[in-house]
Amino acid sequence: MMPGADEMNDSTKPTPSRSVVRAMIWATVPVLLLVQLLASAGVEVSSFWSQIKQLDARIARVAESRAELIAEPLWKMRYDQVTSVLNEIMHDETIAAAAVYDDTGVAIARVVARPTAQALTEVSRPIAYRNGNIAVQAGRIVIAYSSASLYVGAGSRLGLLLVVGLLGTLATVIAMRISANIFIGKPLAAMMSAIQRSKQDGRAYPADVKSSNEFGQLANAFNAMQHTTSGALDRLGHMASHDPLTGLPNRRSLSERLVTLSRNAGSPDALIAFNFIDLDDFKGINDTFGHDAGDRFLVHISERLRNTVEPQDWVARLGGDEFVVIRPEVSNEAAARTFARQLLEAISAPILLHDKQVVPRASIGLAVRRAGDPELSHLPALADIALYHAKSKAPGTVAVLDEALQRDYRRRRDLELAIPTGFSEGQFEVWYQSQVDLVTQDVVGLEALIRWRHPEHGVISPGEFLPLIERSGSNARLTRYVLTDACRALQQLAAAGRPQIRIAINLPPSELADHSLAAELRETCERFGVAPALLELEITEGSLINNIASASDTLRRLRRLGATIALDDFGTGYSSLAHLRRFPLDKVKIDKAFIREIPASAEDKAIVGVIASLAGTLELTLVAEGIERAEQAQAMREMGVRLGQGFLYHKPQPLHAVLRGLARAGGGEDRVLADSPSIAPEFAA
Repeated sequence: MMPGADEMNDSTKPTPSRSVVRAMIWATVPVLLLVQLLASAGVEVSSFWSQIKQLDARIARVAESRAELIAEPLWKMRYDQVTSVLNEIMHDETIAAAAVYDDTGVAIARVVARPTAQALTEVSRPIAYRNGNIAVQAGRIVIAYSSASLYVGAGSRLGLLLVVGLLGTLATVIAMRISANIFIGKPLAAMMSAIQRSKQDGRAYPADVKSSNEFGQLANAFNAMQHTTSGALDRLGHMASHDPLTGLPNRRSLSERLVTLSRNAGSPDALIAFNFIDLDDFKGINDTFGHDAGDRFLVHISERLRNTVEPQDWVARLGGDEFVVIRPEVSNEAAARTFARQLLEAISAPILLHDKQVVPRASIGLAVRRAGDPELSHLPALADIALYHAKSKAPGTVAVLDEALQRDYRRRRDLELAIPTGFSEGQFEVWYQSQVDLVTQDVVGLEALIRWRHPEHGVISPGEFLPLIERSGSNARLTRYVLTDACRALQQLAAAGRPQIRIAINLPPSELADHSLAAELRETCERFGVAPALLELEITEGSLINNIASASDTLRRLRRLGATIALDDFGTGYSSLAHLRRFPLDKVKIDKAFIREIPASAEDKAIVGVIASLAGTLELTLVAEGIERAEQAQAMREMGVRLGQGFLYHKPQPLHAVLRGLARAGGGEDRVLADSPSIAPEFAA
């Protein structure tokens, strides 16, 4: 009989005098003997494990970096981009496979580079998507890699030593196996069985361990913990799938809900209406009334949605100011649209915050699909396409997804991906529109306007591509691009005998938070040998109000260099006398909306008159935009507006056309500086 068999037969009986610690010490004596035999291999073993740790650390860094890179595509369900990232890391010969799972555990992308029979090690890292200050668990990335090459190398070096210690190792394994079975295996198996049963149905089960040794005490503590945490498991499950503020289901529940809808639909032809709701200007509520009031505002909205829907409908808050309402069965698209409008109507009732009535506004993207449609799992992304259209074209309305919107989305996506190529290949062109003295008709300035001449789509409107540049985070690159071209233009204007002409550049809101802008402007001016005083920087009212402190600091830095600051589109945003006095402004540009109906519109004339009076008091130069008729120019002169800009004088045109026009007007030669540095190579990276 095998030594220790009697002990195994008696292991189920209570043995108060038997100590697990004493038994383990007795069982490990052969191991200590084996360690002596292997002492000479210590250096090699240390080196081997060092290599293993380095490999583990490197793969962990790869997983962490790719988790950050994948976060936004995974959150926005751009699964092709997720797969591209996984394919990229397959160049590492130690990596055998990689996969990305969403926050419900569903595999989104899986790539197997090299099947192997060797054991693989997996490293997993969470994927967190950040929306402003809010971080949301979007899923996890798992990378499987092989350390087989390290084992082969170590094995060849340790082979001889392992043969010497083989008999001792075998004896140790037998002793450890018997000891583990008696003193560890059975108690742990009982506790694992209880844990597995608890995982299956969420209830807490006790472990059946009859022992008075340390593992018996551990089992008793485990059973007490199971009893204590039985209710906590239910609460944790609810917290994981629900929004703590509103009590609504959260994003984690959405994928599961879509699967349930598809499975439980009465017919595969049943129509499911997915309403993606985004509150308009919720940031303004937070900024005006504070975050506590903003939370109460969200709770009010969630209660209204609950009270508007039917029992079979499903309402969720995805995070921030985004909500989802799913109606599992509608008769047709018209009924779905009517339901969406009912949701808007319910949301738009006034809410009292700090004794002030606030009228909520929301936009809804609506996607309707059949329950058996393979695209059902893509409903959030499809509705988001419609929501983008609603918020950009008609805030406060319902936009229904159709083929035209999907084409628009594909076009936007293609253009956004083409932006880096557009910069590197010089597809972006800077055109210039003249500003004239309304009395003398002399050209006193130019406004730099960007154009995109795409090789496939032709000339693209700035209204279409500028939001895409902002969304892609390329505003700073665009500003540098235009600034460089404007300085080159100033250099050529000086060579053409027009050194006094200024050039105005539009600054996007994000640039007002960049404190390095002033230094970059100075360096660019020095490179082209032009004075910063010849540059005029145009900003919008909204960009000032969104970040008053940072904008004011940046503008003062620019003004100290000598640059002129102009407020663009005045009268259409948030500006007031207090705002005009707070910022270091030199010019105010009256929006063309107030010029269009002059002189016929007495109301517009009165508004422009007030603006002119205000500008005179604050010693600000006025520029009238959008002058297209001579009577408009005459009215501006009579009201004291000094400068004008519009098609009456010049349309936007390339610099060489501007120089030709100036040469003809001045009777001089069209002289272009031959050695002006090109701007394209600077943006090729």
